[in-house]
Amino acid sequence: MKKRNRILSVLLCAAMMVGLTACGSSGKDSEDAADSGDGEKIKLTFSTSVYVEEPHQKAIDSLLEAYNEENPNVEIEVLGAGYDGYWDNITNEIVSGTASDMIQVYPENISTYHALKEDGTFVNLDEYMSDELKEKLTGQEMCMVDGETLAISSYAWGTTGIFYRKSMLEEKGIDPETIKTLDDFRDACLKFTEDGGYATAIVSGTHAFTVSEWNRLVARPVSGGLYFPNGETGPYEADNVNVNCDANIWAAQWWQDFILKDKAAKLVTDKSDTREMFWNGEIPFCMDGPWFVGMTSEDVLEDVGIIAQPDIVYNGETYKPNPTNYPLVTMINKDCEHPDEAYAFLEWMTSDEAQAIIADCGMIPSNTDYSTSEEYIANHELEYAIVDFMQNNYTDLVADPNIPELGEISQIMLDACQKMFSEQAADVQTEMDTAQEKIEEVMGK
Repeated sequence: MKKRNRILSVLLCAAMMVGLTACGSSGKDSEDAADSGDGEKIKLTFSTSVYVEEPHQKAIDSLLEAYNEENPNVEIEVLGAGYDGYWDNITNEIVSGTASDMIQVYPENISTYHALKEDGTFVNLDEYMSDELKEKLTGQEMCMVDGETLAISSYAWGTTGIFYRKSMLEEKGIDPETIKTLDDFRDACLKFTEDGGYATAIVSGTHAFTVSEWNRLVARPVSGGLYFPNGETGPYEADNVNVNCDANIWAAQWWQDFILKDKAAKLVTDKSDTREMFWNGEIPFCMDGPWFVGMTSEDVLEDVGIIAQPDIVYNGETYKPNPTNYPLVTMINKDCEHPDEAYAFLEWMTSDEAQAIIADCGMIPSNTDYSTSEEYIANHELEYAIVDFMQNNYTDLVADPNIPELGEISQIMLDACQKMFSEQAADVQTEMDTAQEKIEEVMGK
């Protein structure tokens, strides 16, 4: 679907004269970085899981075109499978020594892949990046592993809000501005169950959404961490596992009741089902990120608004939302023959010129100077609302722990949630206790 600002972005792309930003560079200008010393073209490879998606492909292709205008001696080839196959591919390529020069992941994946090689897989970027640049990039603080900066958040990010259909809420007499707490949200949802309908849809199955949507909306805000307390911070040890704390048990019971007792949410197998139901006017609410705007047709967007994730009142205290931050970050492989040139490209992506192109991918550009600019706000109203939520409604955003064991402990939690948040309606306390024991075993290895 075409977005309202597409024409502006094309004009910007055509008119721009792209140069490298000076902040945080290693002291070499772009011309030096693009010169291999013998006049031959420098070739770099860039792996990403999102290139198979049309908005990301368009943005990345435009980035490469703009960069090559200024750096004709650098050729960058984009590689990568779809989301499901991408992660196994990275593992195999790193182990076999065939991995790309630049590899894009989410912050919680960095440790897992860095640990695949005895001396570490990725270049420490501290020698390249200035503190000033690090402070501007959303999610950059999550790129630290064992005191080293192993990735740069130079592309885009997203977190979630709750999209709603204006006409459907108006028909039920619901003012979206009055939905401030989780109880307010539940009360609004129940109005749509009176005639056997649903207020939203929830993924229940093998997809990670089975855990993440409940975790973002309810669990982490009250517990501080699904796996470890205090925002999923260490020590990452068996004694510090947080899974079956009282707050997480309460959150799991609330979610199960919302689905099975309130019957406010229809169980679906994929997030695409939730989106289709929302677009078709079958449900009034869809929890999603800024990318959802780019997926939505113009005629539907006219009837769409967004509110922040609600506060939660638990045991007499009010907790602010701390939904997960989803920045796409990029590492440089230690096997890369041209790390300076690779970094020059990744740093250029933080410039205003590049960020204007990135804005069309449907996520929010990583450089806060640009994502809070008048230009961005004017052309990305709904997406900017999420930036505003992060600054004014949400507390610190939380991500999964950046540890090598994440894959194992995530699967344990997914198994538990499949049982709790389905028609099986498994006992919440039992499943959370079992997950606690299994994760303690993993962390005690």
